[in-house]
Amino acid sequence: MERGRIMGSSRFFGIVLVTLIVSAAWFVLGASVQERTESLDRSLSGEMRSLWGPPSLIQPTPYVVADPGGRDDPLDRAAPAASAITADIRHDHRNKGLLWYSTFTVDFTGRYTLAPAEGGVFVFPLPRGVTSYNNLAVSLDGNAVGVRQADVVAGALRVPLPGGAAGVVEVRYCAGGQDRWLYVPGDVRSTAEGDRGDAPVVQGRLSELSDFTLTVTTDFAGIDYPKGSRSPTAPAAHVDGGRTASWVYRHAVTSQPMGIEMPRRVNAGPIAARMSFFAPVSLAFFFTALFTVVVLKRIDLHPMHYLFIAAGFFAFHILMAYLADVVAIHASFWIAAAVSVALVASYMRLVAGMRFTLGYVCLAQLAYLVGFSYAFFWVGRTGLTVTLGAIATLFVLMQATGRLNWHEVFGRPHRAAAPIPAAVAAAPDGQPLDPPL
Repeated sequence: MERGRIMGSSRFFGIVLVTLIVSAAWFVLGASVQERTESLDRSLSGEMRSLWGPPSLIQPTPYVVADPGGRDDPLDRAAPAASAITADIRHDHRNKGLLWYSTFTVDFTGRYTLAPAEGGVFVFPLPRGVTSYNNLAVSLDGNAVGVRQADVVAGALRVPLPGGAAGVVEVRYCAGGQDRWLYVPGDVRSTAEGDRGDAPVVQGRLSELSDFTLTVTTDFAGIDYPKGSRSPTAPAAHVDGGRTASWVYRHAVTSQPMGIEMPRRVNAGPIAARMSFFAPVSLAFFFTALFTVVVLKRIDLHPMHYLFIAAGFFAFHILMAYLADVVAIHASFWIAAAVSVALVASYMRLVAGMRFTLGYVCLAQLAYLVGFSYAFFWVGRTGLTVTLGAIATLFVLMQATGRLNWHEVFGRPHRAAAPIPAAVAAAPDGQPLDPPL
């Protein structure tokens, strides 16, 4: 390569064209993975609901109505004088293709002490969307009360109360659900569902909680609470590999729910789609760094070399997208990364030698392909990680190219001084001759 010409403009635009072509392929791959994931979720969501229940298992608080035959007006409802509730949650992950579903079963026991009244009916609303109940039982002052199937179908258990004396009603059941369990004061007034995997904002009705105790025990230590819900009144305690959280109120009026968010595994489909959509940014970083190195080292790379390197990057995303169907997401990530690095390294070894490949190409690929892609596993910190990497890259490139003559790089010649006319050079004492007539 000539010293005065490192890279022509046509070659530079050839590299840009390669980047655009491969970026289009990445967008097609990302859209394909996204559609495949959404289609799978649509087909499986109904199956998971029928097997395990609703994505949010919501238990409203019970109440007492004085007039059994009257209209059930929320303003005429009386809250229990005391409530002691326990919920024992057992969690499990279920895998369906590219998706992981977070399922659980809850053993619920609610013991409600009622204020003396002249008769009435104790109403216990059942969670919506539950497909089956195990060990559903109701007792009044220790005596079993028959559960009518019509009440279960209607979604609320109704227990007639004798007048004149306080009663204690106990309700037990075991049911299944997904993602989260909630205990909501009053009835559920609004549920703003988000994307799958996002906790909905559940709002109840302002209700009175007197001598209220809710104790939730889980078999997992990574306990979390749904957004918009009340935190426990004391930090959750460790117990037998799980946690116990308690909400205790002497007297409170609230509409905020209380509950537990189930742990989730990273779903391969959404992660693979996001990696594909943002892969052009990763490749742009890599090409910028590689372009700078080959300029400084005066290595002659053709746009076709860049095309094959981009194909090696693309191999990572397409292999991971389809490997994740049969292998765990992290295992498929590292297998795809190893294959991609091996492809690029074996090719660049032939193009520019092993020393250049190991010292520059492989290190850059590990940073801008592997590191950039792995940042998508750090939910909530992906943007910050990529930004810090971009700033660090910019600093290194600015320092490396600060004294580089870009005119020389792109083959633009310097303007030479205009030649001195021969007549001027031949004039005596440096005086120009008169111009010819």
